[in-house]
Amino acid sequence: MDTVDHPVERPLRKRYILTMIALILIMLLSIGYAVLFTSFGNRLLAPLVQNQLSSALEHPITLKTFTLTPNRFEISLIDEVENSVNSKGSYTLFPPKINARYDANLSTLKGINTTKLPIDLNGTIKGAYHRLSLFGTSHIFKGQIDYNTSFRFFSLSAAQLVIHNVPYQPFMDTFEYPHDSDTILNGEIQLSGIDKRDINATGRLIATTHRFNPSLLKEDNESFDFWSLFADKNGKIKPFIINATLNTSIDELGILEQFATYPLRTKATLNASLHGSQQELRLDATAYAAKGKADATVTLYRLRPKYLHLEVKHADALSLFKLLSLPSPITGEINGRVNSDFTEGTIALEIQKAMTIPSVLKEHYGITQPLIAFDSSVKVVIKQKLIHTSGTFTSNLEDIPFEATPTHDQMLRELLRQINQNAGKGKI
Repeated sequence: MDTVDHPVERPLRKRYILTMIALILIMLLSIGYAVLFTSFGNRLLAPLVQNQLSSALEHPITLKTFTLTPNRFEISLIDEVENSVNSKGSYTLFPPKINARYDANLSTLKGINTTKLPIDLNGTIKGAYHRLSLFGTSHIFKGQIDYNTSFRFFSLSAAQLVIHNVPYQPFMDTFEYPHDSDTILNGEIQLSGIDKRDINATGRLIATTHRFNPSLLKEDNESFDFWSLFADKNGKIKPFIINATLNTSIDELGILEQFATYPLRTKATLNASLHGSQQELRLDATAYAAKGKADATVTLYRLRPKYLHLEVKHADALSLFKLLSLPSPITGEINGRVNSDFTEGTIALEIQKAMTIPSVLKEHYGITQPLIAFDSSVKVVIKQKLIHTSGTFTSNLEDIPFEATPTHDQMLRELLRQINQNAGKGKI
């Protein structure tokens, strides 16, 4: 018997195998289609999607709507405090693209809303899955923030925020800081390079205030440092580069008194820049207040303060004391410099074309003296266990050079006492 296969049987066997493979693929695709893109399949997938979303949001949610077809989707979820998120749109797998609308009502400060702020969002998602654009509008505390953000592989890459008439008072109430004002915030912030940790930022902020009432300073304010700003949840600092500038205009510096832990008054304009890396950062700031100009530079090494330089030019004495919530005992022009490495420092102060105000000196500082016109310069060297003061005092009475280590001048003691008293009470 001939056991060799007849040549004509080999093509038939190949066709049979290929046919079986094609049928299996068709069956798998049909099953996949039925599981993914039909109403029956959507009902099967919904519990799995709900569990995955609960895990991703780190909070239990209820999936109200889940619809998936070969080119469209719709999803709606809600948590137990009625924060909700909805999205609906179209997509393609080849090439991968998405175009969808979304809205989110996160008005309750619990559940999936971990921001501590009531937010209402609505906008659009567009782009490929490796690079998405998410833009829209957020309503917060009766104000509005327009945003345009970019994501690379689901990590935030860039953001632009435009702030419209956002009230400041609710922010202070949310974080339990005593405050009473009608301040409204407007401005714009642009960020880029976030995902690469090579951050470029520019910002402009205007704080408009018509009514401000001083509040008692919160005694348990937490101190702020750059380490806490840049550290991750494990307290570690990843390498970064930052280039940032911010220009602000503030009608009433008192809105910052809870953070400065001292009652401040008057209006100011501030321009600040931050440049450097996690190894060394430099903060430069220029402020226009008290009818004068102040330039400050702070250098940080490994995010800890290393050096401070502050220079004040042509400040009006009355306005400067008002800024510090103190009754001014003099009039005149003040110029000064401060240099410190945060262990030792030098203070140089010049007062020109000045005159004493006898009524204020007597009422607030307990000093009785006639009206005196004077010019003065003072230099204070501060070391760990030593304060050395020297300077000159030229008046319409006589010229007085002085030098002391340390100084115990009565007016200085009363001024320091008044500053400490005001800081404790948090009011003028």
